[in-house]
Amino acid sequence: MKKMMALMALLLVIGCRKQETAFPSEAKTTNAVADVQALEVANRAAGASGIATPAAPANPAFVRMIVRTADMSIVVGDTTKTVAAVTSKIEGMGGYVSGSNVWREGELLRAKLTLRVPAEKLTPALAAIRGVAKRVDNEVVKSEDVSQEYVDLESQVKNLEATEVELRELLRVARERSNKASEILEVHQQLTIIRGQIEQAKGRMRYLSQIAAMSSIDLDVRPDALTQPVVESGWQPLVVARDAVRALVGLAQSAATVAIWFLIYFVPVFGLIALIVFALWKMARRTRTSEA
Repeated sequence: MKKMMALMALLLVIGCRKQETAFPSEAKTTNAVADVQALEVANRAAGASGIATPAAPANPAFVRMIVRTADMSIVVGDTTKTVAAVTSKIEGMGGYVSGSNVWREGELLRAKLTLRVPAEKLTPALAAIRGVAKRVDNEVVKSEDVSQEYVDLESQVKNLEATEVELRELLRVARERSNKASEILEVHQQLTIIRGQIEQAKGRMRYLSQIAAMSSIDLDVRPDALTQPVVESGWQPLVVARDAVRALVGLAQSAATVAIWFLIYFVPVFGLIALIVFALWKMARRTRTSEA
């Protein structure tokens, strides 16, 4: 596409040559200047597209970006108190709780938390979580180096921005020297595409910076069943007795339903079948008696 733009610039030069006036020397000088300007624009556009362009200088400041994540599973005595303590410690380190899920499994309360802490606070945060746990069943820390991707995106943005500058210059020249709206529109469309690619690359760079600056901790909090009380504090014997009576009534209703079906439906059907069988048996017996 950049080759097409370079050719477009050359076509503009040819168009300028067709507009020579009756003063050949003056027109020749004007066209020569136009040729030089157009060729400069074409060469810059070709260089921005990667065609015979000199290599860009290496980035002298290389900053390593590491994305660190942790996965922990701990056993605690009191889930509610532990969740509150962990939240307080993480917020005290400049982090926050990005996700929380607390539910009950039978008589035990469980929780899963997603924590975000500054990257340099990950080790102290894990130590603080160990401090509030009775024991740690699982702890995994993972690291991912995204430095190369970030540098590649940075170089891509620089190249795209250079291309954007050349396209803007080419658009200016096209507007000044061309009367064809299609050529101007095509350059403008390419300029819009380049701007979208720049924004996309910059968005990815911002995302990498954010996840590298804040580490993530997935925490699974499980209560110790041995520390749970024999009788729950909210246990209500009357409620339990009412539930038992309700279950007994339901069983009696089911038994009565079966009895009603048996008396109304099954007894007549079985009686009719029995009568038919008895009649057939009697007829067969009479037949054997008459033959004898």
